[in-house]
Amino acid sequence: MTIMAANNEIGTLMPIKEIAAVCRERGVLFHTDAVQAIGHIPLDVHEIDCDMLSLSAHKFHGPKGVGALYVNKRLFPSTLIEGGAQERGRRAGTENIAGIASMAAALSEAVSKINDNTPKLIAMRDRLIEGLSEISHSILNGAKTNRLPGSVNMCFEGIEGESLLLLLDAKGICASSGSACTSGSLDPSHVLLAIGRPHEVAHGSLRLTLSEENTPEQVEYIIKSVKEVVEYLRNISPVWQDLQEGKRKYVIQ
Repeated sequence: MTIMAANNEIGTLMPIKEIAAVCRERGVLFHTDAVQAIGHIPLDVHEIDCDMLSLSAHKFHGPKGVGALYVNKRLFPSTLIEGGAQERGRRAGTENIAGIASMAAALSEAVSKINDNTPKLIAMRDRLIEGLSEISHSILNGAKTNRLPGSVNMCFEGIEGESLLLLLDAKGICASSGSACTSGSLDPSHVLLAIGRPHEVAHGSLRLTLSEENTPEQVEYIIKSVKEVVEYLRNISPVWQDLQEGKRKYVIQ
């Protein structure tokens, strides 16, 4: 079984320790995709008692294209690429030493600063949620507190997420409407649809991720900019006009 430690779109933290225990009782192998969580929340493979855990360096300011897979010593997975003794015989091929060393350094720094960075990130995250929630007919996606320290995902009724992103980009704000994995698709987020957001609401989503390098002043700028862009888009939206005139019913109250 594979479960994300933290959802990559809405930031919700999953009870992976409890899931791992259930899997262990039933003899099921358990892998957790900790790409979003590593370096941002405390994680210990021994405490979780997982069989495997995967991570990616770019999520904690390491180089792109480098990742790692933890495999419990009690497992003997099949060889991925035959022909050499690298990676203890599991994957032949010359290792990217520079990338591996850079990833290790970035992870060490990120983990050492979690206790200092987390309160700062949570304060900025909660302020961002508070400010964006002031926009009428908006809703937070995912858990309010049981989420990654720097993750915010909102839906705004009556607008298209792609238009929102383009106008925010013009204001110097980097954002997305879903995960990078689905950035080439114009379909609404399958995650938002899975948690019950209707198609037309899921299309108006905004995904923002904060890091310790952000500032409270930047958060205020984001809030101000999103409010301005949402108002502008709604003013030119026939869907929003129909909602205001009562021709359609609001989904987000």
